[in-house]
Amino acid sequence: MRSIRTVWLTILLLFALLPMLVVGGVLSWIGRDLQIRQALSIQHEIAERSEALVVNFVEEALLEANILVRTPAFVNGSPEQQRALLSQTLFERNLFDSLVIADAAGVERLGVSRLGIARPDQLTNRASDPMFAAAVSTEQPTFGELRTHPLNGELLLPIALPYRFPGAASVTGVLFAEARMSRVIEQVVNIPVGMNGAVTLFNRNGQVIAHRNRDLIGRTVALPVTDEPQTLSGAAGTIVLMTLRDVVTGDYILRIAVEQPVDEVYQPFVQNLQIIAALVALTASAAVVGSMIVVQTITRPILRLAHVSEAISVGDLSQRVPVTRRDEIGLLQQNFNRMAENILAQQTALAARNAELEQSFQAQRRLFETVQQLSTPLLPVWEGVVVMPIIGHVDAERGRAILDALLHGIAERRARVAILDITGIATVDTSVIAILTRMMQASALIGATPMLAGISAVTAHLMVQEGAADLKVQTYRTLQSAIMAAIEGDRPFPLRVSNGRQPRTG
Repeated sequence: MRSIRTVWLTILLLFALLPMLVVGGVLSWIGRDLQIRQALSIQHEIAERSEALVVNFVEEALLEANILVRTPAFVNGSPEQQRALLSQTLFERNLFDSLVIADAAGVERLGVSRLGIARPDQLTNRASDPMFAAAVSTEQPTFGELRTHPLNGELLLPIALPYRFPGAASVTGVLFAEARMSRVIEQVVNIPVGMNGAVTLFNRNGQVIAHRNRDLIGRTVALPVTDEPQTLSGAAGTIVLMTLRDVVTGDYILRIAVEQPVDEVYQPFVQNLQIIAALVALTASAAVVGSMIVVQTITRPILRLAHVSEAISVGDLSQRVPVTRRDEIGLLQQNFNRMAENILAQQTALAARNAELEQSFQAQRRLFETVQQLSTPLLPVWEGVVVMPIIGHVDAERGRAILDALLHGIAERRARVAILDITGIATVDTSVIAILTRMMQASALIGATPMLAGISAVTAHLMVQEGAADLKVQTYRTLQSAIMAAIEGDRPFPLRVSNGRQPRTG
């Protein structure tokens, strides 16, 4: 049987813990979502900032190149003046690593770099260079793919800027410049992203071209096609939350990835979850203790009621429940005690009534035995002669009583003749004939001669039908004639019918 204490404790704990678990789960889910949103918001800001740095630098370099090709010394100056202007621009602004002037046919006319002035044998023909062709055909600046300086490993962005001198009908030439991207890229990759996050620059093929950890440069990462923030394996091979931003410079795409390890992103969420779990555990402990106290307070009187009721159910009506409360449970205790007292009083009254009924039953039984004896009297009328007058209705039960009284009387009085007087029988039927037949047969078996007195025509007819006429028994119409015959010591004869004076043979 399930204990009420266990049931109540379970219910109280469920009502106490379920809301806390639900609230804790909801808060944890909200905290996780907010943490991810916050991390993505920070990554988005860093990506925008990185993009702005790169774009501003490229625009600055492009603006400087445009200013250069519009300078009078460049437009109208001699090759020496142009070379001096290129060198001045190269070292004063520190934006470019090299500057080369090519004519409209793609032939390089002069060039300078941070390593020095290009010799004539170092100048080449760029007519087949796709950047030259694109710049001439579109008359718009063209950008190449970032490359690494073979000596110092610096990242350089090739730029092809077409220019036209005043009055010229077509492009006069193309200025080839290599912008020094390392300065701005160092700013980008060193932007802090949390504790262990980083900003990584990829080319369109997913190859790392810039990272705070130079050992990762050249590694290829499978980047998603879209710019949607995703959780994937980062440049260092760890699972990161990544935000991508594409910087398009002509046909070239530079992909800026702001990545942060997932463990770091979820660290505040995990800490909050631990705090929530600790609070839930503390609250659960308090709820368990409080629930046990409440359940103990509620169920102790109920369990006492159960024990007392069990004792009463097995007959110990002296048990009572102590009234320990002033609330509904106390009222229940009082009513239970009152009920037990009522049951005890009813049982006492019932016992007294049973005693009265037992006395009445014994009196009725004695009266019944007396009536039975009176209804089946065995009367001695002469020495060795007894008479059994049968009066009223005779059924099977009374027939057995008459037979018992007859046999006991014959044996007790040593009777040689037993007269059955059936004059007073109310109704004679086949069952009565059968009873009389058994009486006469039983009397003969214990040595008494049976006689039948008070036989009528109807009785004689039924006896013939039932086969009782075959018995060798004397029959008489009246009891007087039967007694006289027994006293005179008549011998047994076959079945005969007496007229009251002298017997006749039947």
